[in-house]
Amino acid sequence: MRHSTRFIDVTAKLLIVLLLLATTFLTGCADDDCDECDSNEEISMTILHVNDVHSHLAVDSIDLTLDDVTTEAELGGMAKVAAEISALKAEHDNTLVLHAGDAVQGTLYYTLFKGEADAEVMNAIGFDAMAIGNHEFDDGDEWLADFIDLLDFPLLSANIEVPADNVLSGKYEPYKIQTVGGKKVGIIGLTIAGKTEESSQPSADVTFNDEVTSVQETVATLVAAGVNKIVLLSHYGYQNSIALASQIPELDVIIDGDSHTLLGDFSSYGLTSSGDYPTVAQNADGEMVCIAQAWEYSKVLGELNVTFAGDAVKSCQGTPHLLLGETFIRTDDEDAEYTVSGDGLTTLEATLAADPQLTVVADDTAVAAIIETYAAQVDALGETEIGTAAEALNHIRVPGQDDTLPLGSDIAPVVAKAFYDQDPNADISIQNAGGVRISVPAGSITYDTAYTLLPFANTLFEIEMYGSEIKQVLEDAIENIAQGGSTGSFPYCYALRYDVDATQEYGSRVSNLEFKDRTTGTYSDLDDTTLYVVVTNNYIAAGRDGYDTFATVQTERGEGIDTYLDYAMSFVNYVLDLTEADEEVEALPAADHPIKSYIATEDTDDSL
Repeated sequence: MRHSTRFIDVTAKLLIVLLLLATTFLTGCADDDCDECDSNEEISMTILHVNDVHSHLAVDSIDLTLDDVTTEAELGGMAKVAAEISALKAEHDNTLVLHAGDAVQGTLYYTLFKGEADAEVMNAIGFDAMAIGNHEFDDGDEWLADFIDLLDFPLLSANIEVPADNVLSGKYEPYKIQTVGGKKVGIIGLTIAGKTEESSQPSADVTFNDEVTSVQETVATLVAAGVNKIVLLSHYGYQNSIALASQIPELDVIIDGDSHTLLGDFSSYGLTSSGDYPTVAQNADGEMVCIAQAWEYSKVLGELNVTFAGDAVKSCQGTPHLLLGETFIRTDDEDAEYTVSGDGLTTLEATLAADPQLTVVADDTAVAAIIETYAAQVDALGETEIGTAAEALNHIRVPGQDDTLPLGSDIAPVVAKAFYDQDPNADISIQNAGGVRISVPAGSITYDTAYTLLPFANTLFEIEMYGSEIKQVLEDAIENIAQGGSTGSFPYCYALRYDVDATQEYGSRVSNLEFKDRTTGTYSDLDDTTLYVVVTNNYIAAGRDGYDTFATVQTERGEGIDTYLDYAMSFVNYVLDLTEADEEVEALPAADHPIKSYIATEDTDDSL
């Protein structure tokens, strides 16, 4: 009997253990942090995001078509971003606040304060993480390291590597793991590689690894650590991110930047968008990936609502909030401006309320106060008038991309002429399209206009080049676009004009080059064997943005000459000289425009 009783006791204990194990498998793992175990559990989170703010801290304005009437509205500014983030966080329990890169470079707030104002504002808002954008490298490794030290949140990039003795070592991370709603979420940073290497100023120490491979490896690291909800915070570009999504297993969400893409349907308001918000793709496992971007310059705050079922996305939807102020201006039949009020305002407010994308928001007072501490200095300098534009000087990067500008930019060749006029040694001036940031409207030109037009910390740089090398550097710049590089490399010049046939092969796209003699003002064929002094900006003079031959000739014959003339101030001085002579800034006459003719390709994807 004793033996039999023991057998029964053991059997009973085994049954109890088996029942307990069965219960565990049915209800989930005991470890609440194991996302793999919650195969059916649902969790929702809201991701609030911006990108490509470029130091646009203050409110701007925009013309919208509202109730079939052109209406000027206040738009954006980081105080409105802050206010809307606070409002949405109050509505949603599980939130992430993310910045997809390029926080700086673009306004006098950066020119004067070099990131200090941007950092203080972002800290007050309380971002959870930010991707390192290409423009974060515009002033080199040391500036970026100092900027990171000003921030209360991490900067992320999984494809940047630096040696241990580089100033950036230990300053950023490839990813961040954050707990949201009791679950681990992996946030991976990504920086566009080619553009940053070619178009910014990282040191030779900085290595930019392949974007897709880097994300694949980092996702695998997170999954091995039991993190199965993965957000890619990428400064990579909308189309690039769509292509990347299909190559990465386990990827759930992409919060993107770099391409300044407006998503959502704003067509009835006179704005052109590039896709749905969010854009839904599939990852390498065939599961849903939600992709979102929030336009540019603090104009839009993205609100992406994602529901997970276990470790996969079940659904996603959201709203790109166009951040509007409370004042709206229209023009009457006599072209007089008036502020909309009364019944007109009531009707307008109903239109705005009917579309959650049009979000009227008052400034966050605390963030507005921070901006105001810097605004006085910005306004004092920025509002000072330096001259007048006789006409609208519009800007596109590549000719033919706008029917009204078949030969390309109006303003970029004027910028090239400004550099030429300010440097008496120059025979020819070359300026890349991407270094020119805005169109200049007719009317008053201020310091703010000049520094918004030319926002980077560049100087004028002289290089002696043979005529054949000048042709080659133009070919290099256009080939950079053909190979998928930045359209900002397209070359505009002064005292040099030429035909461009983008349908031809590399080396044969630029032809019939003519040089303008500074003394006589007459054009003649550019001579392959004559040395000319080319003035450009020090950024592309180093061979960046595809201008390889600029670097090659200096390697072969010695470094060029940095004039240390600030390129924005050179434009300011050009405008001041015109003003003193009672002249206005005008588009170059057709005889001096650098592009004599332009033949575009039929491939709509090659940007040429």
